[in-house]
Amino acid sequence: MSTTYTLFKFEGIDFDDPYLYRSTVGALHYLGFTRPDIAFTVHKVSKFMHQPKDVHWQAVKHILRYLKYTVNYGLHISHQSDHTLQGFSDADWAGDIDD
Repeated sequence: MSTTYTLFKFEGIDFDDPYLYRSTVGALHYLGFTRPDIAFTVHKVSKFMHQPKDVHWQAVKHILRYLKYTVNYGLHISHQSDHTLQGFSDADWAGDIDD
């Protein structure tokens, strides 16, 4: 998902199975431990767990299709790995118009 693509809280019609949406996004959270490349998009779609819309479900399906075609990607940790932890943070508190 592009960082410039925005999902809105009230865009689209209500998704007909919120339980499916919540359980799928919850499973994607656990998958994010070994697939940090999906962390940004999973965070984006998890903001709409309380009232998912059809466009939010389309974004979840896009993540699932990405995972299907990148099944061999992942974070591989071995005992000979360098255990240096590096991180990056970019806060844009004013960029979310729903908050």
